Amino acid sequence: MTAMTATALAAAAIAQLEAEGVDTVIGTVINPAGLALAKTVPVRRTNTFAYPGLGASPTWHGFAVDQSGIAFSDEVGVIGDQRLRIDLSALRAIVDGLAWAPAAFFEQDGAPVAACTRGTLARIETALEEAGIEAMVGHEIEFLVVNPDGTQRPSTMWAQYGLAGVLEYEHFVRDVNASATAAGVGIEQFHPEYYANQFEISLTPHSPVTAADQLVLARIIIGRAARRHGLRVSLSPTPFADNVGCGAHQHFSLSTAEGPMFSEGAGAAAMTTAGEGAVAGVLRGLREAQGILCGSIVSGLRMRPGNWAGAYACWGTENREAAVRFVKHVPGAAYGGNVEVKIVDPSANPYLASAAILGLALDGIQRKVSLPQETVVDPAKLSDADRDRAGILRLPDDPREVITALDNSETMRRVLGDASIDAVVAVRKLMQERYTDLNPEQLANKFRMAWSL
Repeated sequence: MTAMTATALAAAAIAQLEAEGVDTVIGTVINPAGLALAKTVPVRRTNTFAYPGLGASPTWHGFAVDQSGIAFSDEVGVIGDQRLRIDLSALRAIVDGLAWAPAAFFEQDGAPVAACTRGTLARIETALEEAGIEAMVGHEIEFLVVNPDGTQRPSTMWAQYGLAGVLEYEHFVRDVNASATAAGVGIEQFHPEYYANQFEISLTPHSPVTAADQLVLARIIIGRAARRHGLRVSLSPTPFADNVGCGAHQHFSLSTAEGPMFSEGAGAAAMTTAGEGAVAGVLRGLREAQGILCGSIVSGLRMRPGNWAGAYACWGTENREAAVRFVKHVPGAAYGGNVEVKIVDPSANPYLASAAILGLALDGIQRKVSLPQETVVDPAKLSDADRDRAGILRLPDDPREVITALDNSETMRRVLGDASIDAVVAVRKLMQERYTDLNPEQLANKFRMAWSL
């Protein structure tokens, strides 16, 4: 973006924001540890935030989730400065005088920073477009409502997916819905989940970068609404050691000029040949991508059979225990067939997670990877011998094993680039080194609010 273009866009944006009563603009990035980092400016400085941007140390890529750690490396240190530039095309006004826009990292000469996670997803989206493929992504947000100090709330009025939970938190639920609508965030559904005081929100599908942006804004809206009602939300994969945990499942669909890949085909579950290749590519790379999708120090506590967390690397139509759940097109439904990757959790950087999933899907299409046989039962109920014959792997729950696989993955380095992989590995390893001796309860307590907004 040139200075002239940015100035013209910013002038129009400033006028609109001021007309809506906005006085402060916040710009966010999500770093490799999954932390939401931010800077704010008075509304009149919006143009500077867009171009040339605001300064940020390279250490932003190395901030860890324990509130103090920095994963220093040759690329992440005390020397140097990068620029945070907000995307004016994604600028949104939210209630009470605040506006928000996603930001990306640039070098001082204007070149994109290789480790920028939003930039990485944009590159994957471009690669798909160049291959004649349109991708749509739909995010889910699972979160646990807690007290302001992070302690557990009473569950007297609660049932799994029950109406009591909606009524108990009615004002909070309505606040989130109204605030999301005002900010242009599409909520498809909002309902109580399985565990006490746990909710799930499904967001409207969009193109990959736009979908990830919307997810970040939705989390901001949820966090602000919770505060207004004397609450907080936990976005930890495992808020408490004895519960099923929270996921951040991602749905994606792919289509070309010839039509959708996940319906109207002659292959498995009515997929096209390319659709089969996409699912096969994701499935084949899942083990090595796990460090991106669910690689935090507490992610392994959720990765267990019975948690609907996708603990087994297999695929199946509407199989909620498979790591890759295929959702068939239903006549009359607003959206067509799609694929849900169930192992993604809230500690994942949503931009990198989408980049990993879509990059693996594109890789599977281009390499014509063969789709394994569908798993039509709960994989946990199969014998070890049956799982071995079907090629069904139990995904590891040891974070050290998960990160080592990512670090050594030629596929993931080819898909995401060395800078992204190295940054994720560094922040994950630092937490393992510092907290490997903590038991599950201590880990859950330590990191319950680490990803909260």
